[in-house]
Amino acid sequence: MVSFMSVSSYKVQVTSLLILGLLLEVACLEMVRIGDLRTSLVDLQDLLPASYFSSPFPLPSSLLLFWLPFAAAFFIYVVGVYQSYGHESRPSDRRLLGIILGIAVICRLTLLFSPPTLSDDIFRYVWDGKMQNQGINPYLYPPEAPEIANLRDEFHPGINNKHISTIYPPLTEMMFRLVDTIWHHPAVMKIFFTLCDLWIIVLILRMLRDRQLPSYRVLIYAWNPLVMIEFAGTGHNDTLALSLMLAALIAVTSRKTVSAMVYISLSFLSKFFAVVLLPEFYRVVRSIKPFWLIPAIIIVFYLPYIDAGSQLFHGLLVYGDKWRFNDSIFSMMVYMTGSLDYAKAIIAILFAGIILIRFVLPPAPYKTAYIIVGAYLLLTPTLQPWYMVWVIPFLCIFPNRAWILLTGLAPISYHVAIQFIQTGIWSETTWIRYVQYIPFYSLLIIDVIKDKIRQMNH
Repeated sequence: MVSFMSVSSYKVQVTSLLILGLLLEVACLEMVRIGDLRTSLVDLQDLLPASYFSSPFPLPSSLLLFWLPFAAAFFIYVVGVYQSYGHESRPSDRRLLGIILGIAVICRLTLLFSPPTLSDDIFRYVWDGKMQNQGINPYLYPPEAPEIANLRDEFHPGINNKHISTIYPPLTEMMFRLVDTIWHHPAVMKIFFTLCDLWIIVLILRMLRDRQLPSYRVLIYAWNPLVMIEFAGTGHNDTLALSLMLAALIAVTSRKTVSAMVYISLSFLSKFFAVVLLPEFYRVVRSIKPFWLIPAIIIVFYLPYIDAGSQLFHGLLVYGDKWRFNDSIFSMMVYMTGSLDYAKAIIAILFAGIILIRFVLPPAPYKTAYIIVGAYLLLTPTLQPWYMVWVIPFLCIFPNRAWILLTGLAPISYHVAIQFIQTGIWSETTWIRYVQYIPFYSLLIIDVIKDKIRQMNH
């Protein structure tokens, strides 16, 4: 291992990685120090000349303070990614991997002390857990229902969309209930979903090993600031479904068919997205028989909630019909057609077409998952910042500068929170999309052209 490099260069590599990790931890500590990440603002009126505010373009007068340490963390992260790539030709070293994983854990432990202010979803998790432990079906009553008014507590005011019953699938609801039995508090939810986040790191290491890729690449996920702030910081539940989906991909590529069916079912029961991978799984398994496990597992998990009747999918249907935020291609479709319904039909056809194309190509589960997840993120009418995390594990296998850049730009969409907190009005501004998507698509197109030229030259 060390014999492949000079002692001095090895020491420099270890030292520089430690310094980068220390700086990343400092940025995380600053985000914790800020406290409420949605209300701590930088007032530009005190910093910029009056000519800035007389511009014909709608420019912001305030920015979120947390963007400063986040931008610093993302810069450190990018340097770390490029440094790790500079040593890919060398064998994996346990000390370097230990530093990467150690820093990842320390930063997450730090951000657990940050209040979950960027999103209030976690208060719904706590509420749904409490309702179940009170013997109440969370699909049956929305949080503002008068029938359960006597159960409101100190976390109830933080719940968003109180008029809508829960949108989360059964396994996620069961996890809410299990975690709530430990302690009725958002902090425990954050710990649980951060543990799932750490499991994702373990699964990525397994994916890299199976494909004989350097273990250093796990840094792309493990040190990504968006991952840290959305899970350890804010406590989103996507780590449960994402970890189970990765476990299913590992199982199916290892020809462990039953395990693959169980994991993909559980991922679907955590967040419905995993169903789009079933055609690819069939291409690998080449038999319909194991797939009968999936509906059986789904039915078993839905049975405890079946008394909700028609309300079982009500919240989800409302979400699919009404929600729209930070979209890119979908917004172009709306502009071109002048109709939300036509735009939804177009993106549905495009998405189905991408799935079909992958189905007729030779089986490649990881690549297919990467392409389908990426396509969904670009086509969806709703792209919350934490949705971006779904593509990051695949960047460890298929590195892409544009997608890495977008994970650093996605938190800019939290700018909408400034006006919402101050006025109660949820309204997006056009420049937010421009700042995120113009650099992303430009770099994506440039890299595609470069790859085509490189292939032609070879």
